[in-house]
Amino acid sequence: MDGTLLNMDKEISDRNKEAIFLAMQKGVKVVICSGRVYTGARLYAKQIGSRDPIIACNGAIITERLDGDIIYSDYMDLEVSLKVNHICKQQGVYFHVYAGDTMLTEKLGFTSKKYFEKNKFLPPEDRVDIEVVGDMQEKLKSIPGKVLKFVIVSDDPRQLRKTRMEMEKLEEVDIMSSNFDNFEVMNKGVSKGAALEKLSLIYEIPPEQMIAIGDNENDVSMFEYAGLGIAMDNGEAVAKAAAKYITAGNDDDGVAQAIEKFVLAKG
Repeated sequence: MDGTLLNMDKEISDRNKEAIFLAMQKGVKVVICSGRVYTGARLYAKQIGSRDPIIACNGAIITERLDGDIIYSDYMDLEVSLKVNHICKQQGVYFHVYAGDTMLTEKLGFTSKKYFEKNKFLPPEDRVDIEVVGDMQEKLKSIPGKVLKFVIVSDDPRQLRKTRMEMEKLEEVDIMSSNFDNFEVMNKGVSKGAALEKLSLIYEIPPEQMIAIGDNENDVSMFEYAGLGIAMDNGEAVAKAAAKYITAGNDDDGVAQAIEKFVLAKG
């Protein structure tokens, strides 16, 4: 969503909303596929009127939009989460953990601080649950099998690269970036593309009939699975290289332009 459906003000434009509405009127399923936690993604699914499942945490979990029932999930084993936590602590980098619908952090900063501030203006049902913990290792031990992913954030590119290099030594995880200042750690095999495949089997929709739109490294697996992968003009080079088509940027209704061209046949 960020950098794709949402503009730089973190809003969905009227043109994007209209194009999505018209697509749904034609029977197209519109699935929010995000690195965000379920509640963070559901907020925007509500705004576009989608009643279809939500792929959250970069594909680690698929949840029914209406009732929150889990369709599919891939949680980290405790030992793996402890290894990831150890590297984060060793490198002295900020990180937070998604455990179910809860964001765990040892201190408010970066994403967790933004959610904390945004929560003040949202109704209770749309707030992201944030828990500040004193000792992440002990917290993880108390919730075995509940971790979906780690998010590491730094405004120091060298620190980020060094931490990622250490993390890549772990054979049990996959690593993706969703923004220039972060990378995310999930179970091996977890990706947005793998989650799309799950939905493809559930709904019996072949990948040739799927369109995926994104802007970053964590969207590449979707482009590889869907029949048509569309990158945003503001997207990272790795996303553009993997896409079959490049639409306008997120501040220029790029999602709407793609839907109008390939779904609504307006251009």
